[in-house]
Amino acid sequence: MTTTADIKRVTRLLREQEPRLIYFKRMLILPPVGHYLRGFFFNQTSTKDVFQPYYMVQPLYRPTEVLVLGYGDYLYLRDTRDRWSIKDPRIEKWLVDIVLSDGMRRIGSVDNPEAFLEYSKSVQTWRTGGDWHVFLTLALLGQVDKARAAGLKNLQSYRSDSNIWRHTRRLLLLMDSGQARVDRVLKSWEQMMVRRLKIEPYWQSPWPS
Repeated sequence: MTTTADIKRVTRLLREQEPRLIYFKRMLILPPVGHYLRGFFFNQTSTKDVFQPYYMVQPLYRPTEVLVLGYGDYLYLRDTRDRWSIKDPRIEKWLVDIVLSDGMRRIGSVDNPEAFLEYSKSVQTWRTGGDWHVFLTLALLGQVDKARAAGLKNLQSYRSDSNIWRHTRRLLLLMDSGQARVDRVLKSWEQMMVRRLKIEPYWQSPWPS
């Protein structure tokens, strides 16, 4: 299986061509990191020496235990007969070609809630685990009526003993008390996610002081 050292090596040329990309474990982060962690994750596969790059935009105000690869999809080579093998001498040029064209085209402009809502429409629902992110993003935007409708739909879709159901009910109740209280909860979740993912050095808080 590919190692983090392998990934750092094969992405060297890519990072030289796009110096904004920051290597972090098995990932290349595209700054700035505000409400959204954008980047490319290099997933291991069951085949030795082969990895699979994945573009993603994770909303950090969505509380989870781990990095969620659901908000994106795999990047594929032009020729389906080829594989993302670290032993292939063409691998570095392939990464430059695919990531800087297909990859950046998909995630490069997703740096605000409105853009994220539009981007998420292009992602298959089964990859996002439902549409909870829609409710949270509408709540973040202060679109109370739309958020309330999405939240009520979530309460019907998820089990009442799930974290998503409990978090949704909590935010719905807070909406009657004003946007400031909703923002405090979303901000606390975002700060928690930043700590869990250990991306504090790259996060630029988008919240008012």
